[in-house]
Amino acid sequence: MNARTETFGKFIRKLRTETGFGLRAFAAAAGMKPSNLCRLETGRMPPPVSAEGIGRIAKALGLKEDSPEFARLNDLAAKARPGSAAPDIVGYAARQPGVPILLRTAKGKQLGEAEFRQLAEYIEKHF
Repeated sequence: MNARTETFGKFIRKLRTETGFGLRAFAAAAGMKPSNLCRLETGRMPPPVSAEGIGRIAKALGLKEDSPEFARLNDLAAKARPGSAAPDIVGYAARQPGVPILLRTAKGKQLGEAEFRQLAEYIEKHF
């Protein structure tokens, strides 16, 4: 699937079918109505806003919080709501007083995606 055209709903459907879940069984496992899951997968309903809502879906899919798929799920949820942040980082950012300092510094330096990736690599290596 092309990363530019991938949506939260398409990603969920892909993971759901790869794990062998039918729509109704997965909806039950995720604590959703089957009709809402269908609407979510087809893009007629936006992704959950809360980390808890995303977490229920991730748990039903068997995703670990440190997995690339979990991060992708959260990133696609944010992409569906322009101007919002990925639900898995909102709570963390709110509890860490250094996050605004970091982001304002990055904003002042006008960092782009490549620079943020370099910064993430630096953090992985040194912390």
